[in-house]
Amino acid sequence: MIIEVAPGIKFIRAQSAGFPYCHCLLIDSDIRAVIDTGAGEKAFAPIEPSREDNVINTHYHRDHTNGNHLFEQARVLVHPFEYPPLVDEEARRYYAGISRLDHAGDGKDGYLRARKSKSIPPRKFKVDGFVKDGEVIDFGHTKVTVLHTPGHTPGHLAFYFEREGIVFGSDIDLIPFGPWYGDYLSNLEDFEASIRRIIDLKPKIYCCSHRKPIRENIEERLLSYLGKIAEAEERIKQHLKEPVTLDELVGRNIFYKNYDFAYNGFWERNMIEKHLERMVRREEVVMVDEDRYMLRG
Repeated sequence: MIIEVAPGIKFIRAQSAGFPYCHCLLIDSDIRAVIDTGAGEKAFAPIEPSREDNVINTHYHRDHTNGNHLFEQARVLVHPFEYPPLVDEEARRYYAGISRLDHAGDGKDGYLRARKSKSIPPRKFKVDGFVKDGEVIDFGHTKVTVLHTPGHTPGHLAFYFEREGIVFGSDIDLIPFGPWYGDYLSNLEDFEASIRRIIDLKPKIYCCSHRKPIRENIEERLLSYLGKIAEAEERIKQHLKEPVTLDELVGRNIFYKNYDFAYNGFWERNMIEKHLERMVRREEVVMVDEDRYMLRG
């Protein structure tokens, strides 16, 4: 389904809600462009991908790049920080933290499953150029400002259509889970700042990768989404009344209700680790015996 959110700006709903799909945005102007390509081949069929001039990937994750091959004639643009994991498999493994699994023990079944998983197979992508923060892209009747919104990934992008009052926030996605920062190079503080930046724009319509376009209570929903980072930290603190290792915290449903997907335990470990590191920096948590964490006092 394609929804016109404003003249020349169309929201392409993903053909499936699961991985590796995401909602995308079509700029139907003098110069045509698609922001992200994970909607699925059926979803893109009505727009004739061969007509598109540009593809802009908001970040390197597979659900946002999986359909790049459909747009054979298009130039592919990304933030420079997303270039390495798109063109080099070892860089992707480093960004995601998958390379760390090579040095992890097998004590946690989740790590072994993630190490053996083939659910995100190696793949290299074409990249033709870069976009940067604050750059205004003129498509003719439609203009958009590029927003560098790191946190989810180092080079994550959002887009601000100032005249129309529309923001496309990509994986600042307002899902009930809350912000996802399960990559090795995800960053809590950057994510929080990026959410606040979008709030400050006061969008009239908010589009993102895993929710339908939102027209009401946008600021309230973004603030609630931001607050889930603090809620996760409080959940972790409940497990720190006695000394505990990072690996012992994994599997306690701090982030995931189940661990049916091979990477869930691994991603949970990465996210918990970021909170522990931050709480240590803030002197809210202390290290005990080198590898165990406990609340101060």
